[in-house]
Amino acid sequence: MSTLDALVQIIANGVKDIQSKSAERGMPYPTPDTPLSPESEKLQSDLATDAAPVIAAAWQLIATLKRPHIYFLELALSSFLSGSISVAEAAYVPDVLREAGTKGLHVNEIAAVRNVDAGKLGRILRHLTSWHIFEEVAPDVFRNNRISSALCTGKPVQEMLESPIDRWDDTNGVAALVSLTGDFNQRGNAFLAEHLLDPATGHSQEPNEAAWQRAMRTNLVSFEWMELPEHALELRKFSIGMRATTSPDSDIIATRGFEWESLPSGNLVIDVGGGVGSLAMALAKAHKHLRYVVQDRHAVAKEGERLWKATVPGFVENCIPIKDADVFILRHILHNWSDKYASKILSRLRDAAQPATKLVVMDNIVDYMCRDSGAVAEITGAARSQAPEPLLPYADSAAGSIYSLDICMMCCANCQERTLGHFVELLKSTGWKLERVCRFESPLSQQLICSPL
Repeated sequence: MSTLDALVQIIANGVKDIQSKSAERGMPYPTPDTPLSPESEKLQSDLATDAAPVIAAAWQLIATLKRPHIYFLELALSSFLSGSISVAEAAYVPDVLREAGTKGLHVNEIAAVRNVDAGKLGRILRHLTSWHIFEEVAPDVFRNNRISSALCTGKPVQEMLESPIDRWDDTNGVAALVSLTGDFNQRGNAFLAEHLLDPATGHSQEPNEAAWQRAMRTNLVSFEWMELPEHALELRKFSIGMRATTSPDSDIIATRGFEWESLPSGNLVIDVGGGVGSLAMALAKAHKHLRYVVQDRHAVAKEGERLWKATVPGFVENCIPIKDADVFILRHILHNWSDKYASKILSRLRDAAQPATKLVVMDNIVDYMCRDSGAVAEITGAARSQAPEPLLPYADSAAGSIYSLDICMMCCANCQERTLGHFVELLKSTGWKLERVCRFESPLSQQLICSPL
């Protein structure tokens, strides 16, 4: 069987299987025309594993059918997609169209809300529509579809206009995260080649010597930059955007993976660099017998205290000196630091650990793009089932966001996502042993359960 035939067969069989499983649940599999709803989102989430090889085959089929120079050119030009998404979010387009309803709205009226040039905004929305984000129902008349609806905050547009900095409050954080990624993280991307080829910066592991600093003409680490008074919007956006990485599946994180329920009553769980406490909040609701401390920078901690008092009043108490931690959590922390600084963090935690202390690292694991994972495959939970040839080894890695996020982290702070082999070496060098890996379906992070060496 030829590669083309194999790819087409994977797509055809996979779609048929997805449709059958959807029918068993009493609803058709959603398309871009299907309204966004909790039920349809759950269906897609439940069938994500089934959809992964179909998506992988579709991407590989595109790469196979297109001429190489056309394929390269289109990928290079796709970098402008992020800018277009940023404009749509900043102009409140998803919520403006939500209020307009299914009939849609002329771009002149959409643009008037934020005083944007209508001709330019129309071109941007048409660009997004070509990627199945929004729908053009008549010349220059646009409406939301399922995908663009995911950017809605659900708030009245007038309220957003009156207080732009509060527009992401009490949302799932998706719009804030998308805005952060497009408007903040991509700035360094334009300077990446220049930065890496510069002998003065290309080999740096310093968090304030990344391509983003070159783009922004600053020597501040991105976190310090966001804490300046004039960047309050970016700080709020970051704090709420991080909620999107936990909130949709907080019940899964709190009830699967590490055995939180087996910890003795009163055990102390330290969420190191825990942001506004989204993860700790999910754990506290499910496991009330444990004690929790969230540690982060002062500005972020203040925002977290405000969120907790509004969401779960009565949980927040004054901090006390931390002694005898039973579990350390590092969720999306190590990927914020180069090996030089990640080693310092892990070493400090090792110095503070008791013999029975556990370290739970919640982070992405970058899969190798070969079928032999080496010795790390022997670690409990490390091995993953592989996709059939001619697909890449892991179906959910095809054009996967983790690889893009890895480059994003490189641009922002000289940090990175890591392979499992890299994690093993880093942990071992700082006095930790990786005991096992608790696997979760993408986009949830994996859990690396570690103990002191």
